Amino acid sequence: MKNTTLTATLLLTALILSTTTAAQDYTRWGLPDGAKLRLGKGVRNTEIASSPDGSLLAVGSAIGVWLYDARTSKELALLTIGYPESISTLCFSPDGQTLAGGVNGSIRLWNVDTGKLQKILTGHTERININSVCFSPDGQLLASGDWDNSIGGWDNSIRLWNVDTGKLQKILTGHTERINSVCFSPDGRTLASGSSDKTIRLWNVTTAKHRNTLAGHTDAVWRVSFSPDGRTLASGSRDRTIQLWDVDTGKHRQTLLGFWNACFSPDGNTLASGSRDKTIRLWDVNTGKLKNTLTGHTHNIYRVRFSPDGNTLASGSRDKTIRLWDVNTGKLKNTLTGHTSSVRIVCFGPDGQTLASRGDNNTIRFWNVKTATLQKTVAEHISFVESVCFSPDGNTLASGGEDNSIRLWNANTGELQRTLIGHTAGITSVDFGPGGQTLASSSNDSTIRLWDANTGELQNIILTGHTEGVESVDFSPDGQTLASGSWDNTNTIRLWDVDTGKLRNTLTLIGHTAVSSVCFSTDGQTLASGRTALREGGSSTILLWDVNTGKHRNTLTLQSDGVDSMSFSPDGQTLASLSASEGFGTIILWDVPTGTPRNTLIGHTEGSVWSVCFSPDGNTLASGSWNATVPLWDVTTGELQRTLTGHTAGVTSVDFSPDGQTLASGSNDGTVILWHLQQPLEK
Repeated sequence: MKNTTLTATLLLTALILSTTTAAQDYTRWGLPDGAKLRLGKGVRNTEIASSPDGSLLAVGSAIGVWLYDARTSKELALLTIGYPESISTLCFSPDGQTLAGGVNGSIRLWNVDTGKLQKILTGHTERININSVCFSPDGQLLASGDWDNSIGGWDNSIRLWNVDTGKLQKILTGHTERINSVCFSPDGRTLASGSSDKTIRLWNVTTAKHRNTLAGHTDAVWRVSFSPDGRTLASGSRDRTIQLWDVDTGKHRQTLLGFWNACFSPDGNTLASGSRDKTIRLWDVNTGKLKNTLTGHTHNIYRVRFSPDGNTLASGSRDKTIRLWDVNTGKLKNTLTGHTSSVRIVCFGPDGQTLASRGDNNTIRFWNVKTATLQKTVAEHISFVESVCFSPDGNTLASGGEDNSIRLWNANTGELQRTLIGHTAGITSVDFGPGGQTLASSSNDSTIRLWDANTGELQNIILTGHTEGVESVDFSPDGQTLASGSWDNTNTIRLWDVDTGKLRNTLTLIGHTAVSSVCFSTDGQTLASGRTALREGGSSTILLWDVNTGKHRNTLTLQSDGVDSMSFSPDGQTLASLSASEGFGTIILWDVPTGTPRNTLIGHTEGSVWSVCFSPDGNTLASGSWNATVPLWDVTTGELQRTLTGHTAGVTSVDFSPDGQTLASGSNDGTVILWHLQQPLEK
């Protein structure tokens, strides 16, 4: 790669360092108006790309592409998408100056030096997956393969684009199923494509004509790759074989059985393959003979990669380890442990001294190869954020996600303080106790856990008894009781003694199908529970309970599909409930003493409303919406004050800080945004 890329990277780093001063600078990148911090980096997909010289690592997410310095593991930039779609594929240009990403049926080209969007290439059908993009060796052309229905049916096409103009040059058709991989030959004259139709096709780039079809695989072809000299093509398939082909003649040369993946050494003379039989094999590309077999992994091997000098091979496995091998002797150099799931991707830095890896849970780790030590873990929420909650002093924010974890953040700096691991399914709700010392979490694993909020340690109390996922938990104002609501079919509301973990009371609901939300009144005397409709087209209800006796007080009936969230006003006189009906969100403000509606807030005209929360002074109501917005409402008049925009997917949870100056919103884009509310409220 040209030296200009390294220079540009350093300039970009200097620019970022000069314009921000906080320890977690990236928490302020690309923020919408009115927001002060972003916690987390967005839901990540499997896409990670390395620049040609290995100095940069690009990681795709729901809010954009994060660029990392592969040497230092530092964040360099966030390349934003602009709307709620995930990156399907990523690829650097040969000079490292441009990054291409497949997004929502289009291809976006970013300038790596400035982080600015250069072009959007349109021509693929909207919302169709672009499975692979690849630059030609001179960087003038970009090939993209899709699963497309733009010509009255599934055309499964390959498109060739002029990078300078962004114009579509050719559409290559012939494959009968989706395109999984495209790759240019080193001289740029040939394009190879692998498809789910079990074939590989070779195309003349100049004429855009089909040259040859390589058939032999018995299942979908996932990857195609040219050797450095361009004479050999390797194809990896779902049939667990790697086939080697003569590019000039199209003839089959060798079949390597039982393997998931392979890669060529930098000199092109050796092919390394990883297998489901727990072995790695080194092959002589010219003769097809086995040179060595490397053993030591205890499970499937998902990825193998050579170091830049070709002397070291890294392997990632389902056994959650990375192993470093001496290519010349076949001996194990080191084993890197720390991942808590299968290691899917490994990638060397430019000098071979840094290794990046991605686990099955999308956690990214950076390693020092020489010392075999962990440098950094990038592991913010990597799936939907389902619940957020401020501690009583407002200094800590808890967030629970579908990645089974709870994260505690410094609400002032955005720094991740600790991650709480223990649940075996997605987190549905988190709630701090009144003193801030205890955090409760509920999960789809049917349990509730109580944590020490200061140390992050489990308090040895796991509340069990629900037979289905627990949807909601809420502490009583005195912190002595915890209420839980579940999807189980009987005894779906439970009241627990926080100190002992014992069940205090069960609120029996005849014919109850699911409890989606529970909420204590501010005096702790009343519990509200929201449930779904008993039958299709039926009415959802909110039940009000006397906490001391466990008796039913009142029933509030809604013509809707379900009650997703509720919140009592600070004075306990008003209950806000939200629900969805026929695709529209409805917020109703109820008079608690009489059980009658006070007001209906109109404004959510697209999709469901997922969360509501009163401000501490009771004057403002925040709601989280399916359409990625956070509307703020005047409680007295019911009018919409302002709408906060910036998330790229539905907002699932909202919570005010105790002083009312900050609002936290958690989203299906995998991030939490902290909004500064001390500015005039306008529509």
